[in-house]
Formats: sequence, C-alpha cells, structure tokens
Amino acid sequence: MLKKIIATLFTKGFVALINLVILLVSSRQLGGDVRGQVSLLILNIAIIQAINEIYTGYALVYFIPRFYLKKIYSNGFILSIVCTILSGAFFYGISSYFHDKPWAQEIRNQLIHIIILSFVIILHSFHGVILLAKEKIKLYNFLNFFQPALLLGALLINVFVLNNYTVMSYIISLYVSFLTSLLISTTGIYAVFKETTEHLGSYNGSAIFKNGFYNQLANLSHMLSNRYNFYLIASNAMVGVYSTSTTLIESVLIISSSAAAIILTHIANNKDEANQVRITFLLSKICFVLSLMAIIVLLVIPSEFFTFLLGKDYTLTKPIMLALAPGILFISFSTLISHYFSGLGKQRIIAIANFSGLFTTISTSYYLVNHYQVFGACYSTCLSYFVASMVLVIMFMKENKLSFSSLFKIKNDLAFFKTMK
Repeated sequence: MLKKIIATLFTKGFVALINLVILLVSSRQLGGDVRGQVSLLILNIAIIQAINEIYTGYALVYFIPRFYLKKIYSNGFILSIVCTILSGAFFYGISSYFHDKPWAQEIRNQLIHIIILSFVIILHSFHGVILLAKEKIKLYNFLNFFQPALLLGALLINVFVLNNYTVMSYIISLYVSFLTSLLISTTGIYAVFKETTEHLGSYNGSAIFKNGFYNQLANLSHMLSNRYNFYLIASNAMVGVYSTSTTLIESVLIISSSAAAIILTHIANNKDEANQVRITFLLSKICFVLSLMAIIVLLVIPSEFFTFLLGKDYTLTKPIMLALAPGILFISFSTLISHYFSGLGKQRIIAIANFSGLFTTISTSYYLVNHYQVFGACYSTCLSYFVASMVLVIMFMKENKLSFSSLFKIKNDLAFFKTMK
C-alpha cells in the first residue's frame, strides 16, 4: 500500500507543479479579471459534474467490483448526456433571471462551452472512476498527470505563440486537453471490458443512486463551502485573486488526497475492518503533520514573492492563503476519514458532515463578505471546514469506539507504520 501511496503522491506532486505553472501563466499573463472569468467557468462546470456524479462519481468504486459493469457504464453514458442538457437549460434560466449580476453575464457568454466541456469532463472522470475501481493505478495516475500537462502546453501556445489573452485561450486549452485525455481513457475502458469476466450479473440502480446522492451531496456541499463565495464577491478581478489564492493553499491537500484514493480502493476490496480503521487513523495524522509543515514553509515566504510571480493584481495572495490555512489543516486530517466512509459505502455520513459545513457557509458568508470583503469569505470557509471536519472525526471515533486520547498516541502509530507494506 505504501508504494501505491508514494507513487500517487509522486504523480500528484508533478500535477501540482503543472497546475502551479498553469496558475502562474493564467494569472500573470491574463490578469485578475480574466482569471475571475475562468474561475466562474470552472465552478459552473464543476457544479454540473457534481450533479451528474450522483451516478458516475467515486461512490461507484464500491459498486463496480460487485455489479454488472457494462450496465453501469451504458446507463452512466446516457445519464451524462441528459444531465448536461438539463443543467445547461437551468443555467440559461437562472442567468436570465439574475441578468444584471456579473456572474450571470459570464454564464450567458460561456453557456455553449459550459455544456460541451461539462459532458467531456464528466465522461473522462467517469472513465477514471472505473479505472481506479479496477485498480488500474498506473493508467489512472498517467491520465491525472497527462491532462493538466496538455492543458499547460495548449495554454502556453495560445498565450505566447497566438497572443490570445482572453478567456478563450483557456477554454480552447480545456478542449484540447480533455478531448485528448478522453480518447486515451476510452481505450483504457475498452481494455477493461475485454478482460472483465462478467460473472456478476446483478445490478441495482437504486442502490447506486442512493449512495451516489449522498456522495455528491457531500462533494457539492464541500465545493460550495468555499466556492459559493465566488457569487458574493463584488468583481471578477477580486474573484480571480481569491480563487488563485484558494488554489495555491489547496495544493497542500495533495498530501491527503494521494493517500485517500488508495484508501478508498483498499477499503472497498478489503474485509479486515480493524486494519482499515488503524490505517485510516494513522494516515490522517501523518497527513495533518505533513500539511502543517507545508503551511509553516508558506509562512516564511514574503508576500512580494507571490506578487512577483502572479502580477500586480495579486498583492493580497499571501494574506488570503494564511486566512484559509486553518481550514485547510482541518480538511487535511478529515479527508482520509471521509474516504474511509466512502469505501464502506457510507456516503450518508459524509453528506451530513459536508452539508453541515455548507450550511455554516451560507449562514455566515453574506454577513462576513459584506463586512470584511474577501477576508470574510476566508473566515466563512474556515468555519465551514471546521464544522464538517469535526462531524466526520466525531462519527469516525464514535463508530469505532476510539477515545479522544487516541488522537495523540504516537508511539503505537509509529510501530504500526513500520509494519505497513
């Protein structure tokens, strides 16, 4: 398991570096206003993706080893088309109703791209879920690396060769990277179908939808716990600064997310419950400590460094990142616990936790953003992450009869760590 986690962390580290360069190019060369447009585009696509992944998301990892794969795939493909069209119609309606809002104007300008890109990204992600469930970790890691690398290459050509400094430079790059990656993932899915012996003829769509509903309620709630503030911040330029700062500080989470993907697969395919609990709890502590170290490094980097990298629009980047840092630490610890419940098919617990976080955001963000502007968005997000993380940790410890003191037991953890393979 440790080898798989290290390999995934290594891949995600390269991906984080690529994403950092993408961020630097899009922020410095395109400016805060265009970066804000890009952030709203990505958020709108992510909302459509989260809704569709009620069926096609990572909750499927639990069902794919148990149910008829071809039936799962064919239904997922059809539902992706239907969901994308209906979501596009919804965005058109809501942007027409709130026609005077800056974000509504951006939706109308980008609607056709939102619809097409949503379908392509949804299908590519669906393929990734199947590859992960079938433990095709090498191809899964390759695609996670290849897509952003190609996005970066296409963006560099658009900006530095074609001199395209508009939001279309980013949109074109999204098309190039995801369509190419989708082609590769499709060949991988075809190989999976060829080698799969469908001795599992059972199929329970209602169970998939039920689990997926809770899973995506959790994911959407988690995403909007921070991104909901995009719709409250007054200008595209400030949205660009806030989203860039958020992306930078969230790069710390590659530590926990690297372990989380492997934990999810391990638990879904392993029946040793006691071992699952010990591994999850141990890795949660390790991820927290490593994330804390990463944030301490951030403390010593001067603010001027970020302004130099990103451009004159980004003088508030470091203060925003530091304001978000406590929330990131909470999430770094609870991510493994969230995937533990997901691997057991207990998405309802995750949904309750993340919806509690979203409720906290909605309850506090309007007041905080109005009084403290972009820093109010940070405070609201940190409160949300704290509430969601505490619900998950309390449920995990209660369900597995763990004492509060077990959070601080290091000696036994280190002994167990040495036995992991």
